[in-house]
Order: sequence, then C-alpha cells, then structure tokens
Amino acid sequence: MFAITLPALPSLAVTGLIGGIIALVFGILILIFPRILNYLVGIALIIWGILSILGGGWGIAIGILALIFGIIVMIFPRILNYLVAAYFIIVGLITIFASGFAAWSVIVGIILLVLGIIILVFPAIINIIIGIAFIVQGVIAIAHYFGWF
Repeated sequence: MFAITLPALPSLAVTGLIGGIIALVFGILILIFPRILNYLVGIALIIWGILSILGGGWGIAIGILALIFGIIVMIFPRILNYLVAAYFIIVGLITIFASGFAAWSVIVGIILLVLGIIILVFPAIINIIIGIAFIVQGVIAIAHYFGWF
C-alpha cells in the first residue's frame, strides 16, 4: 500500500514572514496613497484572518474576527474607523488576557488598546496610525522570523 502525504500547512515562522512582508508593504502604501486605505485594510484583515486561523491556538479567534471585520470594511467602507478601533481594542484585550500576562504580550496589548481609543477619539489620523501600525507589525514579524529577537 502506498501512503499519501499531504503538504503541511505553513508554519508560524513562514506565516510570520509572509504576514510581515504584506503588513510592511500595506503600511507604506497607506502612508503614500491614503485614499486606498479602506481596501488595503479590508484585504489585510482578510489575509491576516486566514493566516491567523491557519496558525491555530488563540489565532483562530483573532483570525475569525479579522475575517469578519475585513469583509465588513470591504462592503461598508464608511465605518472603517469604528471597525478598526473596535478590532484594535478587542485584539489588545485578547493579547493581554490570553498571554497569561507575559510582559511582551501585555505591552503589545496595551499599545493596541491605546491605538483603538485614539482612533475612536481622533478619526482623522487613522491613515497615519494604521500605516505606522502595519509597518511596525511587519518589521516585528520579519525580525521575529529571522530570529533577531
């Protein structure tokens, strides 16, 4: 008998590199071309959702949330500020509480919470915040993939 082996799903390291590159490119594009923000954010949330679901663990919950928000942003772009702010706040809380209060995760969670609140209060600066957030997230993911920290 012959055994059929299926290719494995991408590991978190490969997902981190791909996700990091995508986030970095999207961040730069958002800062250069702010009018495409809605579409890039929607596409990024959908891609991030799929990659998070494939990663497993708590990533599944975040991935489902990202998929739902990404689809809603693509359909109703005028509510982008509220969805992005809610997404940052929810993911920040999940990051803090699901990590067992590990120092690095708590810091990232608090940053996401603060960004979500800032976007709710000052929606006009969403392009800058999201562009910088994508760039930072991309750099961190790429650095983590190469073992720089």
